[in-house]
This record gives sequence, C-alpha cells and structure tokens, in this order.
Amino acid sequence: MRLFITLVILIFAAAVPHIVSAEPATTIDELVAPYDSSKCSECHEDAHESWVESWHSKSITDSRVLRAWRTFILSGLDASEQAKRRDLKDICMPCHAPVVKKVSMTDELAVEISNLVVTAVDDKDAAKRDAAKKELSKLNVNCLSCHNIEGSPDHNPQANTIYGPGSSEDPPHKDEFGYETVKSPFMKTSEFCKSCHHGCPPDMPSSICPTLWTSYEEAYLAHGGDKTCQECHMQGEPNGTNHRFPGIYEKDFAATGVDLKVSASPTEVVDFMNNVTHPAVVMNIQLKNTSGHGIPHG
Repeated sequence: MRLFITLVILIFAAAVPHIVSAEPATTIDELVAPYDSSKCSECHEDAHESWVESWHSKSITDSRVLRAWRTFILSGLDASEQAKRRDLKDICMPCHAPVVKKVSMTDELAVEISNLVVTAVDDKDAAKRDAAKKELSKLNVNCLSCHNIEGSPDHNPQANTIYGPGSSEDPPHKDEFGYETVKSPFMKTSEFCKSCHHGCPPDMPSSICPTLWTSYEEAYLAHGGDKTCQECHMQGEPNGTNHRFPGIYEKDFAATGVDLKVSASPTEVVDFMNNVTHPAVVMNIQLKNTSGHGIPHG
C-alpha cells in the first residue's frame, strides 16, 4: 500500500495542470465560486435535466465513490508514512472535482474534505451523514468542468469563457454573464474525455496504468475501431448531446455493447449415489464484447 500511495502521488504530480488561482481557498464555497454553473440551467434546461441523471453530477457523492474514498483515506492515506489526508486534493479530486485544477486550496481545506467523506459514510448520525454529503455535492462535476476547465485542446482554458462544439456566432453568454463563447471541435474528440478517464501522464500504457482510455486505445483503436466516446455515450438526444452519458449501469445501453447468444437443451442427470434421476439443462453461452473498451470500466 505504501508503494502504491507513493506511485499515485508521483503520477498525479506529473499529470495535473498548473493551478492558476492566486489565494488558496479556505472553504468549499470559496473553492467552487469561480466555476459556479448554477445559471446554465436557465437556458440549457434539457442538457441540465440530462446531467442531473448522470453519474457526472454525482462524481463525488455517489455512494460507491464515497465508500471507495473512505477506504482509501482510512486504509491508504492514514496508513502511509509518505501520504496524508491533504493529498486527496492531488490524487482523487482533479478528476472527481476538476475545479481543483484551477483553484488552489489550503491543506486544511483538503483535510476538511477528507473528513467530510469519512463522515458521509461512517457517522452513526444520519443527519450528519446527510449534511456532509450535501456539502460535498458542491464539488461534483458541473457544466464548467467540461465547458471551461477541460474544454480547451491546449488544457489552458481562458477565464470567463464557454467552450462548446457548436457555432459561436452571436453568443448569448457575453451580455448575460460576461462570458466569451468559443467553438472547440476538441470537445467532439475522445481525447477530450481522456483527461479524466485516463488520469495518468500521456502515453502511459495499460501495463502500468490500466484505465478506460488505455483499454479504448489498445483494444479498440489499435484494432480498427473508429468511434469516439461521444458517438456512443452521448447518443439518444437531438444532435448527439445526451448529457446523461449512459453507461454500463443502464440495461438497454449495456446491451448495445455486448453480443450474447444462449442456447439450452433439456437433459437428465443421474444421482448414482441415491439412484435418482433429476431433470437438467445443458446451456451454451457465448458472450462477446462489442463495445470500444473493456467492460465494466470507468
């Protein structure tokens, strides 16, 4: 575990972009304020409603994430001589709360967030668990996580700018919110998703960092696949803008990524010890992954 913690810290030290904020945030509200996207839903209602149903909207507060982080904090960070709870901001948060890539925080705030995670999972008081989860929900991936922080192909987005894959003519964001609107074809590429669904330094292979991206790159693209992440995971809405990002957790969508053939024939099995014959079934199951990466994955 100690070696793992050290390796993870080194990987993220190399992978996380330079933070540009001046004064470190001391509270969660200060941390998220520069990237508040609460007004986006006023015009982009359909996208917002899809996002609310997505796992992106629960990038920290999904119960599986909280439990995994709790275990990592207690059995990983707390048990390590090299790492501390403050290191959560460099290890897990850059992808689950991308705001930390652009807004720095104090070590004390990082520790507070770690403590909230443990409280949200383990506290015996349900009210305290709910309060901790509500506070942590402010950190979940939001509109500006993608449409600003990750939206520029050079990974150096301009402040007060909305990046989008569509036309930037006559942008409404300028007059309403003081934001420029920039067309970014990069957002239609799989490399756009790579920044979080790989999370390792560029070109690190699956033998060292087995991620969703390395699976997609080595098992799909390298064998002739040509679909982007968005072509599969944003389908089902007008113009391919499904912000729910359906995945393996949705039965109908999961069925599009596997080819399942099942045949069965009746037979009998003899229990020789008791001289009894039982009805039985012989089954032949063929399962083929037809998706663009290993499943399940994330």
